Amino acid sequence: MTTLLPPTLLQWLLVTALLVATVMLVALVTQRAVRHRRERRRAELDERLRPLVLEASIAEDDEVDALLARVRALDGEEREHVGRTVSSMLRGITGEAADRLRALADASGLAPRVIAAARHRDPVVRADVAEALGLLAPEGALALLLELADDASADVRTVAIRALGAFDEPASVDRVVAALAVDSGIPTSVAASALLQQGSAVGDRVRRALEDDDPGVRRGAARVAGLLQASGSGDALARLVADEHESVRLAAMRSLERMPVRDAVPALRAAALDGGTIGEAAARALIAMPGRWTADALAQIGAEAEPGVRRAAGLPRAAASA
Repeated sequence: MTTLLPPTLLQWLLVTALLVATVMLVALVTQRAVRHRRERRRAELDERLRPLVLEASIAEDDEVDALLARVRALDGEEREHVGRTVSSMLRGITGEAADRLRALADASGLAPRVIAAARHRDPVVRADVAEALGLLAPEGALALLLELADDASADVRTVAIRALGAFDEPASVDRVVAALAVDSGIPTSVAASALLQQGSAVGDRVRRALEDDDPGVRRGAARVAGLLQASGSGDALARLVADEHESVRLAAMRSLERMPVRDAVPALRAAALDGGTIGEAAARALIAMPGRWTADALAQIGAEAEPGVRRAAGLPRAAASA
């Protein structure tokens, strides 16, 4: 038998539900109004202040001080907006324009705010801080980035390693090289890109990394050595053609396409004759080298290698069937 609720209780429940729905509706409307007002305010600030930031990026040396003084004279909200605009623009600007934007960010007080958030509880905030430190490079940025490169969050570590590419100090180079290790949790492409950004400063360290015990470090160093044309790395790359790890061998062969090493020809010939993906990579490396070095090897490949390897070597059809 169904028991009906007393009318007074039903009325109380209906009133309560109505009040809850009303409060939720008011909260939603208020939230949207606040968001709209904030977006409108940011649009107003952007319309007024973005020209100032753009002007600073192309200013002559004798105009910079006056622009920085104008930024310092802004109120707190305006300076904060200038800082956000500069951070966004720095992602795609380098050279003197980037230096002027960093000076503008310093005048806006952005760097102290970024540094203060370096140990924030939220890993998303820490990752944003790592990116900003790489873009702004304020005093103390390197030490904080080295700390964030060991953060508990893999995302923060990855962003920090990428940001360390803006610094060519030995501590930064060593930390990025260490991020190439198999168990670092950092994508190899991120660490390798950071090394490339560090440029010629990494040459000696990359040469040493080619001999590292960790296959991930050897693989990353092999990739970077060819892209940087790192002098003195040819012998090590030639040895890596016979590395026990396939990924290391492939990386070495791709770099040898860019920087030919005659001593690598015998190992490349043997790899090509073994066939498969490695054989095709070896063939491509061989055809990138001077013909006087590789004539005998290519002749043997044309006579004995798998069809895929012969195609990779660019051999004519007649030679391939000989």
